[in-house]
Amino acid sequence: MKTHDPVDIVTIGGGMTASILAARILPTTSHRMVSIEQGPAQWTYPDFAHNHDSLRFNNRYALMQDLDRSTWTWRPNANAPSLPYRQYGSFHPGQGLGGAMVHWTALTWRFLPDDFHVRSVNEERYGRDRIPAEMTIQDWPIDYDDLEPYYDALEYDMGVSGKAGNLDGRILPGGNPFEGPRKRPYPNPPLERTAFGELYMEACQDLGLHPFPTPAGILSRGWTDPYGNVRSACLYCGFCTRYGCEVGAKTSPLTTWLPPALATGRYEVRTDSRVLGIETADDGRATGVRYVDSRGREHFQPAEIVVCSAFTLENVRNLLLARSNAHPEGIGNDRGMVGRNYTYQINQAPVRGLWRNRRFNLFTGNGCTNAQIHDYNSDNFDHSDLDFIGGARVQAEGGQREPVSSIDGLLEGFADREWGADWKAMLGQSWDSVGELSYEGWSPAYEGNFLDLDPTYKDEWGLPMLRITFDFRDNERNMHRFLADRSEEIVQAMGADEVVVERELGDYRIDQYQSTHPTGGAIMGTGPGDSVTNSYGQVWDTPNVFVTGAALYPQNPGANPTGTVGALAFRTAEAIRDRYFNAPGELLV
Repeated sequence: MKTHDPVDIVTIGGGMTASILAARILPTTSHRMVSIEQGPAQWTYPDFAHNHDSLRFNNRYALMQDLDRSTWTWRPNANAPSLPYRQYGSFHPGQGLGGAMVHWTALTWRFLPDDFHVRSVNEERYGRDRIPAEMTIQDWPIDYDDLEPYYDALEYDMGVSGKAGNLDGRILPGGNPFEGPRKRPYPNPPLERTAFGELYMEACQDLGLHPFPTPAGILSRGWTDPYGNVRSACLYCGFCTRYGCEVGAKTSPLTTWLPPALATGRYEVRTDSRVLGIETADDGRATGVRYVDSRGREHFQPAEIVVCSAFTLENVRNLLLARSNAHPEGIGNDRGMVGRNYTYQINQAPVRGLWRNRRFNLFTGNGCTNAQIHDYNSDNFDHSDLDFIGGARVQAEGGQREPVSSIDGLLEGFADREWGADWKAMLGQSWDSVGELSYEGWSPAYEGNFLDLDPTYKDEWGLPMLRITFDFRDNERNMHRFLADRSEEIVQAMGADEVVVERELGDYRIDQYQSTHPTGGAIMGTGPGDSVTNSYGQVWDTPNVFVTGAALYPQNPGANPTGTVGALAFRTAEAIRDRYFNAPGELLV
């Protein structure tokens, strides 16, 4: 095994949070940093110059992890057997330089102020008996005001396109009136909307709701970011989610944080390399990571700080695998907290409409060329007489509808069957005349939903797979019915000729895609009795190990996690850069 020269920081993964740490720490210090990335090197040019290949990227997942080599297992409850996840469904973790942010849809949210206080808000407003006994939701150790400066910095690094709704407490027309107060407007104006998005905006306004354009990590105009990176505006080509952006309009580490980090000469990303474990000394302190390269050769990279900055599920797995005499159950798990509060996100499309003889051009644009409402998100509406807590953002369908992947189920409920000459004729007439409303809903934590190491299944390197135990509960099913009714009201107001409604939320199935938003498992909190890390992602029982990403979330609000992942990474980078190295190994407060 080859042992490399020590560095100050080593990260497991070369994606969003690793590149943010590198870009925010290295240019103003003398520190050295290495990232170990399991996938290949890739860049906007030439790798994405000719990437409008639906079969390769959308159907065959070219930018995603190879599930034949390493995957996870799933079971709905602790009494059921688990099986490996071998065909893509629920999750789309990226691999390769830049990680999953290379192929993301680019919705860039700030969580709402109440999202950071979900237990106290619900107990104060509705009473403790409204929270089911099995539900283990808890307040974050920080709040919206703590993160606002980092949200702001992230948005200006990315050049986020959007419309402010709350500027220093002043509610602005056309934006999201429910958002927390921001110090500055978005750096760029909103993206253009599809015709379907315009129809949705009009209907919501007629119903007294508050629609607004989707905040997007996609440029609506040319942009030079604070690092000097010059980027082009979106082409609205229709090939966005699951694709790399051919012009760099969609923010990723490739466009934004990797260039300034690599320019320091003190940052290295070792691609096509798989981390096998975090090594520790006799006193329990992490000493570095052991990994294998593409030729099967083992390496050891010593470091002062080890950062788990991979996909959420892999971050939890790496903590559990780091077993030693000092950490018999894994790093961060001295009190059995690793794997707790695992949540996902309910991303459903309960209502579809058919508008005969109308075309929406949904083959163009991207997943952010639409409109949203937050009227039914978080606690923005009164839950007193409802049978659930939590909520969701509700959105109109965006663009990027592809012929190869879009026809499955598109006409279900509108056509008598899903095959035959009549179905083909209707598909030709109505392919661009059907539109759906979807919601992205709150996912609370439960005692019975958790992550642990599978006792049976192992990956290519003989290491136990991570086992997911997860299913929906009555709270989420009741929320779905409520949101289906509200979505139906909107589609009716949009003047649909026919409407199909799915009022029941079925059991969770890992083979069905909903979002790439698993969260929790290494949650942050106020002390080692209720969490794995402090508010900086620093592991309580091993202070020179940090966790980044959505594994830190105590539960998942009704919005994509990426914006908050980035803001937290900015905050952690600042703490490491300005404070940790003054007293290495000490807990940050």
